[in-house]
Amino acid sequence: MPQQDFPIGRVQVINWVLLAVFSVAAWLLFSNSVAEAVLIGSLIANVSFWVLKKDLTKIFQGPVQIAKIRFFIKYYLRLFVVAAVLYMLVRYHHVHVVGLLAGLSTVVVGILITAIDLVKKNTLSIKEAM
Repeated sequence: MPQQDFPIGRVQVINWVLLAVFSVAAWLLFSNSVAEAVLIGSLIANVSFWVLKKDLTKIFQGPVQIAKIRFFIKYYLRLFVVAAVLYMLVRYHHVHVVGLLAGLSTVVVGILITAIDLVKKNTLSIKEAM
């Protein structure tokens, strides 16, 4: 069976679709403050994921040792920035915390959907091969 790469581009598309779906659902089912928090959390998670993908593709294009050091510096810097932004949002702007967490989960849900789809496809191809 051929090795199949994990489709990161597909995950990104699913993440942006989930951002729209979660945000619209929150606006229809909950208050504006919850919907705004879902949108903000989704944007933070999707932008962070996009930057991580960009940094990971760069790590494989040059000398690995130098790129690895640079990657970890950027990784921890991005983690610090995301944590600081989340702290400021919760502490000073009274963003709805549950909505924010729901928005932040869009990337996890996107990865999960893609992984489940890959498992289903691989299971079907194994059954067909037998």
